Amino acid sequence: MAEAMKGTKEAQEAFQSISKMADNPEEVSDWMAKFMPAAMGSGSTSNIQPEAFKEWLEDSWRMMGVVPRSRYLELLERCDTLQRRLEKAEETIQNLRDRFGNKGQQEADTKQAMNMWGSMVLDAMKAQTDWMQSRKETTAQADESEKKPEDTGADK
Repeated sequence: MAEAMKGTKEAQEAFQSISKMADNPEEVSDWMAKFMPAAMGSGSTSNIQPEAFKEWLEDSWRMMGVVPRSRYLELLERCDTLQRRLEKAEETIQNLRDRFGNKGQQEADTKQAMNMWGSMVLDAMKAQTDWMQSRKETTAQADESEKKPEDTGADK
């Protein structure tokens, strides 16, 4: 790490390859064989403890505030998926709000139309009643005027 801070080519290459490394024990063994041959002991890959190295690596990344590229890409993909789900949910919520908001407006419009229709029916019925009344009165007056001359002629 000290060499990496100074900027030697080999240390920079080691950190770049670590950042691209997946959580595969074989990749850890290959990395240790290349960059930490002394930790390998006799050079056999069976002596290495990848889990211990992985823990050390995770701790050092956490301490430095580094996120490995593979984890970053995984989180970026997850973030994109969640963003799409959020946008879809917001669209659904907006559609429901529009639908229920329009439904309330439709109910108000329907109520107003029914009230207007009811008023028109009552006005039409009143007009028919008035017409029937006037027709009755006209018929009654016509009957009376027809009866009066007969009655007066019968009395003479």
